[in-house]
Amino acid sequence: MLKFEGVLNEAQIAEVRRIVEAAKFVDGTVSGKASLKKNLQVERGAPQFDEAIRIVAGALMAREDFKTYAMPKQLTLEFNRYDPGMFYKSHMDAALMGGVRGQPIRTDLSFTVYLTDPESYRGGEFVLQTPYGQERIKGKAGTAIAYPSTMLHWVEPVEEGSRISAVGWVQSMLRDETQRQIMYELDALRSSTMEIIPDTAVRERFDHIYNNLLRYWAEV
Repeated sequence: MLKFEGVLNEAQIAEVRRIVEAAKFVDGTVSGKASLKKNLQVERGAPQFDEAIRIVAGALMAREDFKTYAMPKQLTLEFNRYDPGMFYKSHMDAALMGGVRGQPIRTDLSFTVYLTDPESYRGGEFVLQTPYGQERIKGKAGTAIAYPSTMLHWVEPVEEGSRISAVGWVQSMLRDETQRQIMYELDALRSSTMEIIPDTAVRERFDHIYNNLLRYWAEV
């Protein structure tokens, strides 16, 4: 799981919040099992939905660290809200998501972009079951987290206030999680090496290896 601070600036947070809070919310079980979840989500047919998506998706795609980690081929997202008493029990995201306005995508990575600060609501922690134990997160507004869609996760019941966020899924050009990790670490090594040894030949060698691996593994 990776955390990306400051994906949305204050103006973007305010604009997305304005759009989302003015939109029509529907029962969140339209996109999940009633036995697992109790929350609300913005109705996908609302005209405001596309503008809010554009802001959040554009901010994510402007982040080189997110693109290096996710290698996104395409993504889809929606907005949800948890009021007091609402929750989402332990689950794994569906293998295919979207399809309301186009072709469904394969979910390689899932992400959350927080739109409310943790001080504005009580409870509502996002919990991720990692190979190393549980990780509990209450992100600052504008922060994004991303993780493999194969991981179990849940949202603890909100006790007070409202928790609003964008949630989405990425179909990566690299289907395999291990390959994505190798490419992410190689890119990080390339960047840190170039700070120490700003040599064009070294950079070209890194680029040669990186691009050949990408050429070998990528699905486009």
